[in-house]
Amino acid sequence: MWNFIRRRDPNIHFERLLKPLISHRHFRTRAVDRQNASPTGLYGFDHLKSPKGFQRFVDDAIERSGELVDYIAGMPSSAEIIRAMDEISDTVCSVVDSAELCRQTHPARGFVQEANKASMRINEYLHFLNTNHTLYNAVKKAEQDGHLLTEEAHRAALHLRIDFEKGGIHLPSGKLDRVNQLNLNALQLCREYGENIITDPGHVDIFPASCIPRQIQHLLKPIYRLKSGVSKDSLGSLDDEQAKGFQIITEPRTLFSVLQLTADDQVRKMAYLKGNSVPHANHEVLDKLIASRHELAQIMGCKSYAEFVMKLNMASSPEVVISFLLEMSNMVKPSADKEFKTIRNLKRDVCGQRCVDLEPWDEPYYTAMIKSSAYNLDSSVVASYFSLPQCIEGLKLLVKSLFGANFDSIPMAPGESWHPDVLKMCLHHPEEGDLGYLYLDLYSRKGKYPGCATFAIKGGREISDTEYQLPVMALVFNFSRPHDSSTVRLNHGELETLFHEFGHALHALLSRTDYQHFSGTRVALDFAETPSNLFEYYARDYRVLRKFARHYSTGEVIPEKLVKSLNGARDMFAATELQRQIFYALVDQTLFGDRLPEPRDTCSIVAHLKRQHSNEKHVEGTHMQIRFSHFLTYGAGYYSYLYAKCFAATIWKKLCQEDPLSLATGTALRTKLLQHGGAKEPADLLTDLVGDGIIS
Repeated sequence: MWNFIRRRDPNIHFERLLKPLISHRHFRTRAVDRQNASPTGLYGFDHLKSPKGFQRFVDDAIERSGELVDYIAGMPSSAEIIRAMDEISDTVCSVVDSAELCRQTHPARGFVQEANKASMRINEYLHFLNTNHTLYNAVKKAEQDGHLLTEEAHRAALHLRIDFEKGGIHLPSGKLDRVNQLNLNALQLCREYGENIITDPGHVDIFPASCIPRQIQHLLKPIYRLKSGVSKDSLGSLDDEQAKGFQIITEPRTLFSVLQLTADDQVRKMAYLKGNSVPHANHEVLDKLIASRHELAQIMGCKSYAEFVMKLNMASSPEVVISFLLEMSNMVKPSADKEFKTIRNLKRDVCGQRCVDLEPWDEPYYTAMIKSSAYNLDSSVVASYFSLPQCIEGLKLLVKSLFGANFDSIPMAPGESWHPDVLKMCLHHPEEGDLGYLYLDLYSRKGKYPGCATFAIKGGREISDTEYQLPVMALVFNFSRPHDSSTVRLNHGELETLFHEFGHALHALLSRTDYQHFSGTRVALDFAETPSNLFEYYARDYRVLRKFARHYSTGEVIPEKLVKSLNGARDMFAATELQRQIFYALVDQTLFGDRLPEPRDTCSIVAHLKRQHSNEKHVEGTHMQIRFSHFLTYGAGYYSYLYAKCFAATIWKKLCQEDPLSLATGTALRTKLLQHGGAKEPADLLTDLVGDGIIS
């Protein structure tokens, strides 16, 4: 149970529980009461009014879980066992998830430090629960005795038993102790890896400032140095004697902007080399993590970690995944080769025949040039139609049209928010009431989680016949504010990312499962990205965009021609992008697979696979694997994105394309897919939604 939930960086009624369970606190958040304006703590948890509140939060979670363990030890009915197990999971996950969100986003060091301590304490307690034979035996009894009344209850018992066994509970004590230690080691290594990326993103100093295009200067830090030939002793006016430059912090988003828009190839080269060679500390961290995961898999009787993680996935084995990836690689290669030649030929036309090779830092620049030329796209014109407030209106439009619901801002109680910029939204249906709550943390700031992600705070679950615990989620982005404090405007790729993450959030907010164990995105790893990829299509469809994409100053609706150009440009070099994703997935499978002898030289693996499955040159001294965090969160599961793209494309074509905003389309998506979370087999959900043939 616990391993399954922790693995996930965006839902039939049951009999009422016995009174001993109902009478205890349920760690309800005040987010479920939008009228309550009295002071509270972070995310609506009263404990979290101060950093030290995390200590009490953990203490109470452990105390309540202990009471439930004692209750289960009395061997109540099978239904009560599964319900009590789910409450333990909900109680502990409230701490795990809140601590993780706080660690990644809170600007106050005191809160982050206490969240770190709470995270380590509660994860140590999770390992105690994972190895509790009383709980394991109770779950096996519930699974075997045939008295569970619903399909979801049977599925919960099965998953709980498998998750216990994935934690090694069935092993001899010595091996079990080692499994626990390996799991704790992996948790710490993953944390180290992420912290290293944040603390050492790399930087290059560029002079003169004119080397940097004006449209990205707001992303960079201005720096100054003495002009050549000027000594400190002879300084006159600082403005006259200092040369201005820019410091490029080579975190991924800024790096891509520099590579795409900077004409100076030496600037691109310096930024690329630095951005793909840090943080050095992660070489050792990744090596240790690979070794730890491999040892864990071996103890569990698997050939590889890849085999170990497949147990509850749609893909039945690593061999199936590798076959899928190699088939895609072969299929896409001819088109990718043609695209590569097109890009290389443009570089030769621009630079002359002296430029023989296309370098990795060239591809983003020249592909952008080709797209702009082919479709006459100006990035500032595109962004003028996607002001962030209007894009949020687009999310509101989606839920209103598809689900007949409203997505509105609501006030927060004092102490509930972690930053003044955070918004709180409520998904409300006029007949069903509030469906769930979502925090939006939209803007970049120092020390914040550097990417875009969906964080769980509360999973949905049935508490009694008349009470449902509503899901609470947070979407975290890093959109850049202009220096002049004008409205943030997104490029089209950022809009797609916003809709992608909102797809995860909707999966959680609209799920209605008996157990939080299956709430929302708590599904098979290789199914989790399907709703999010589907909602990317909504960010490309003119029938959707014309409803909200308006010029920030004139109010003009985005022209259909511009949308066609955006989509045309997006589809250019699609084979190259697909080839890149296949390469990432193959690296992931190889790092955690059984194809190469130990120890694994990750640099050699990356270089070898890039030469086999990509036209992009491998540059010695660059190491993409040391800051590709999906190798941690999706270890041996990165192929899931490619699975999801296939599923989402089929769903869009068969269900959504004809009338993407109709209530009929939304009802089908909600009732046949989103509301079930992980409570049904993904293959059954997909088949029910679009018919046979989607799973091959």
